[in-house]
Amino acid sequence: MSTADARIRRFSTITWLGGSAVAVVLAFVIFPFVGINPATGELLLHNPNDYEYRPWTDPDAQEVRVEGGEVIGTAASGYLNLSAGDDVWVVGPLRGGEERSVGVYHQRDTRSTEGDARPAYLGSISGRSSEVLVAGETDGRVWFAPRLNGWRADLTRETPISIEDGVATGEGSALLSYTGDALSARFTFEGEGFFIVDALFPGEVARLVRIVDSVDVRQSWPAKGRVIFRVEADEGSGPWKITLDEPATGRP
Repeated sequence: MSTADARIRRFSTITWLGGSAVAVVLAFVIFPFVGINPATGELLLHNPNDYEYRPWTDPDAQEVRVEGGEVIGTAASGYLNLSAGDDVWVVGPLRGGEERSVGVYHQRDTRSTEGDARPAYLGSISGRSSEVLVAGETDGRVWFAPRLNGWRADLTRETPISIEDGVATGEGSALLSYTGDALSARFTFEGEGFFIVDALFPGEVARLVRIVDSVDVRQSWPAKGRVIFRVEADEGSGPWKITLDEPATGRP
């Protein structure tokens, strides 16, 4: 190789390296996140986690589709409008797609995103879990966190069982409705396995009981009008009882 050829090759190499460095810098300026979707191998120019905890700020958010008892979302942040007074809906479990879970947020009033009207985190849906959506007195919106891929989940309208005379009993899982002055209750479970009770309101959930095996406790919830109790227990695991209007002492 002649001296001239060597100089040309050296110049070309330096030019290529310099151009590559500039291209990398420009790429990160224009596309701050560059990654690979592990499920599809596709190039990702935007981090799907950017709006994980604030999907309502995602400019690419899309309204999810509802077809045949299913809600169908894309990889982008999604939302589902919830009409005022439209009772109670259950979303989940996941039935399709490659996602393991999808975060769910509830905006009580679509007219505002300030203060208490901002979307609140309810939980996540997965292949084995669901979330309960309680409609309010104003039109609301349910937000779903962005994922790497599209997904689909069950969507069913439910009619909770009204609690009469301040006492509810049963076995297994149930949705209960109460409207009245009681702000606390005594929860008992005579069985084995998980016993979970949540108090649900429009855009809010209060975790009341998270115990394994027999339990006898008192818990309270905020005064927000009608309350929906979600009871989760395995069928045949044992009977439970909820007695309303008990003092919330924290002890049996």
